[in-house]
Amino acid sequence: MSSPSAFPRPLLALGLFLALASACGGSSSTPPPALTAKAAVAKAPPAPEPTALPAPTYVYNPVGKRDPFRSPEAEPAAQAAMANATCTEPLCRFDVDQLTLVAVVSGDANPVAMVQDPAGRGYFVRRNTRVGRQGGKVTQIMSDAVVITEYFTTPDGKTTANPVTLAIKSEKVPEQETDLATGKSY
Repeated sequence: MSSPSAFPRPLLALGLFLALASACGGSSSTPPPALTAKAAVAKAPPAPEPTALPAPTYVYNPVGKRDPFRSPEAEPAAQAAMANATCTEPLCRFDVDQLTLVAVVSGDANPVAMVQDPAGRGYFVRRNTRVGRQGGKVTQIMSDAVVITEYFTTPDGKTTANPVTLAIKSEKVPEQETDLATGKSY
């Protein structure tokens, strides 16, 4: 017969079958704790991640910017209406190009000029006098001219200065004309 230490063949085949079936993962049982401890020791600790700097947060500052919900075409009309509402002087009813400079008294530390409206009425102006529909101010009075500075706000929100010069119209002496046919001077 066979030696007593040898197993019968059918029992050996059954044992191998059971060992293979349990090793294939057919069961959902957890591995023994001895195996998990060895697996944890075998894994290397994760490398420390570099600390990422937080991204800067964007903050919107609306100061000095136009309102994006208002029409850009409507803003100049509103500004012109506001300029007319703030200026109560009689010269604010006319555009600067409708006024004519008549006289200037400039021998003093505080010079005075006289402008005339289209109807022929005269007005005295000094520095910082409000003139024109755009709310301009007299900024300089020279011996023969007056500078009026108007301020406009562009669509991007910047304020720009527009200096307008009113000069005294000099009356030229008409040159004598000669009739070429007769040779007479007129």
